[in-house]
Amino acid sequence: MNISYNWLKKYIDLSLTADELPAKLTMAGLEVEGIEKTGSIPEGVVTAKILSRNPHENSDHLSVCQVDKGDEVLQIVCGAPNCDAGNIVPLATIGTTFKDGEGTFTIKKGKLRGVESFGMMCSARELGLSNDHDGLLILPADTKIGVPFGELMDSDVVYDCPVTPNRPDWLSHIGVARDIAALLDTKLVMPEICNADAPVVPGLVTVNDPDLCPIYAARIIRGVKVGDSPEWMQKALSAVGIRPISNLVDITNYVMMEMGVPLHAFDIRNLSGEKIIVRRAAEGESIVALDGKKYDLTPENLCICDAEKPVAIAGVMGGEYSGIQADTTTVVLESAFFDPDSIRMTSRKLGLSSDASYRYERGVDRNAVLAAGRRALQLILEIAGGEYVGCCEVAAPAPEVRTIEADYSRIRGLLGLEVTDSDIEKILISLGFGMTAPGVFTVPSWRVYDVVGEADLAEEVARIYGLDKLPAVPIRAITDDFKLDGCHVIESLRNQLTGIGLDEIVCGSMIDEKSATADKMFTPEELIRPYNPISLDLGVMRPSLLPGILNTVRHNIARKNLDLALFEIGHVFCKNTEKFPEERDELSIAVTGRIHPERFSAERAVVADFYDLKGILESLLTARKVKNFQFRAAEDPRFLKGHCAEVLVNKRVAGVFGEVVPALTKGMRLSTPLFVAMIQLKELLTAEERTLLYDPISPFPSTSRDVAFIAPKELEHRIVVDFIQKAHLPNLERVELFDIFEGEAVGEGRKSMAYSLIFRSAERTLTDDEVNSSYEKLRQKLERGLGVELR
Repeated sequence: MNISYNWLKKYIDLSLTADELPAKLTMAGLEVEGIEKTGSIPEGVVTAKILSRNPHENSDHLSVCQVDKGDEVLQIVCGAPNCDAGNIVPLATIGTTFKDGEGTFTIKKGKLRGVESFGMMCSARELGLSNDHDGLLILPADTKIGVPFGELMDSDVVYDCPVTPNRPDWLSHIGVARDIAALLDTKLVMPEICNADAPVVPGLVTVNDPDLCPIYAARIIRGVKVGDSPEWMQKALSAVGIRPISNLVDITNYVMMEMGVPLHAFDIRNLSGEKIIVRRAAEGESIVALDGKKYDLTPENLCICDAEKPVAIAGVMGGEYSGIQADTTTVVLESAFFDPDSIRMTSRKLGLSSDASYRYERGVDRNAVLAAGRRALQLILEIAGGEYVGCCEVAAPAPEVRTIEADYSRIRGLLGLEVTDSDIEKILISLGFGMTAPGVFTVPSWRVYDVVGEADLAEEVARIYGLDKLPAVPIRAITDDFKLDGCHVIESLRNQLTGIGLDEIVCGSMIDEKSATADKMFTPEELIRPYNPISLDLGVMRPSLLPGILNTVRHNIARKNLDLALFEIGHVFCKNTEKFPEERDELSIAVTGRIHPERFSAERAVVADFYDLKGILESLLTARKVKNFQFRAAEDPRFLKGHCAEVLVNKRVAGVFGEVVPALTKGMRLSTPLFVAMIQLKELLTAEERTLLYDPISPFPSTSRDVAFIAPKELEHRIVVDFIQKAHLPNLERVELFDIFEGEAVGEGRKSMAYSLIFRSAERTLTDDEVNSSYEKLRQKLERGLGVELR
């Protein structure tokens, strides 16, 4: 949408300069993407009169003209078709510099086909006044010769504003001026419209489909005279990129750019039966539009027809043979409201778009339709003359006005602004909202497409109050105690597991008895049997998630999906000691195959092992803020001996994991081991630390020391870590095991372990002396406390 600064000044008292206005518009939501100054004519362009025109001896399309620029007569070679003797035109003399999209060029003395030329007569496009390049810009016959052309032009600034689909009211100068008036707290002045009455012409308009055309008004003006529109109108249209055509056509375009309502004028002589019928096109009908192309219509297309045929595609484009002609004397002026969805569909199906369809498919202000018609009527009577002799208005009942109740304190909360109640009301009223009671607002007709609730009212307040006034408030982290209900806890657990890279599975709660007892953990008597099972094969409630995840692995392996990382969260059911049903939440995890299947190197793929599953559990427990957890070697009939461990939380067993025994994977044809974890969620989630504590990240560098020793084979890693942590070494940040070795070099029944100790202070850079002192103390404690042999 092109917005003219001079045009806006017709409706508001603009206290902002043309350079200041774009920033204000952008902050109010109407982004200014480009700025163009029109009427900025280069120095050296003067008015001149063509004295004679003779054909070029070496060209069929060039002419040799003698041109009087006031103080001398120049020879100009010109290719324009309208360089006729007697015309007064803009003349760029030698030395005049023009700017174009690629840079600048200067008019120089030259030869065209062997004939000297001493300047260039200009078109409107060459002067940046419009896109018209069909011929020279012909000036009025009374224009003085030899005058700098820039002195005759009114300079203007045009803003290129891409309008979002939710703001069709900005597709008009009045719509933009209304928001500027609210921003500047000034009055909006509406243009003059004709309030004259005319006799109603029965049968002039018939609307067969009021759902698609709820409003249609036709006004007959007799005795008009078609000619050029006034210079001020031509300049206004040219500034926003619309080529002036004739006074009647220019008036409809002017009102469209002014009020946002497309209009159309018909020559009544080309309306068969002098009737207008708004209907769907009949199958097989077609129309030649104003662009000269033929369009085949279907019943999906709404048309404006006379008694015999379509004369316009409703809301899109008029027909070639029903428009205004040079000898038109009686016109029928159309102003209408068409359904946006219908116009959008027609425009896309026909591949035909226009300024009118662009506005109709986004939504025209329904209440402005009749006013726009009367505004155009006012201009026609003033400019083209004639008499308003008849009318016919067809209008369906207006829809109910939308009312929104607003809580001012909630608006302030949404915005983070301490804006007063009176300011909220003042802003909304200045934008055209009605207020029936404090906090109760009616939505104006031009905003029904986007304002539907309280949040929209808050947005309007923010736009006008000033988005630049929104305070810069740092984001506050929630650090106090909080509680989540069960659903949120489970959902967050799912997000963490999928974030690690696992895929979630969902298995049925009903399984067969053989699968339920296969792991020897439950007897048939401990199973719960519904009275009405789904089938005989699904006769018991699952006592564990293990059967389901094993069946899922078997299903995937059979289909050559060998690399799996799965989890399930679900309910399990069994009888407790009192033989009453018990329901628990359980988590199962299964990993097998390669960790990174997609590899582009010759390196051997890494296969998931016991420690990968342990790492998943450790990552999960750490993310859940479970502090007092540890892993302990264990024995379980479901897992291989020596490849099984328990998960302890607060010294209570919360789960078990390890490599599944072959008896449970029989028939799977696994190429790599299968590792499974079974976790009781109640034990895990009740141990979560819900009070989140945050420590600042130290800006100082860390330093490390390594300690290695030979220890009994039975010494567990967790015991070593606990011992080091209980030593309370100053500035010790973390302990990392980086090597473990067993073999003849260290002796039978012994192993070598090596740890990195990372030290860091939050207050300063540590010195070697400080770190070495703590390090030596630890070495001595390890020898005495754990009986290890330092290396």
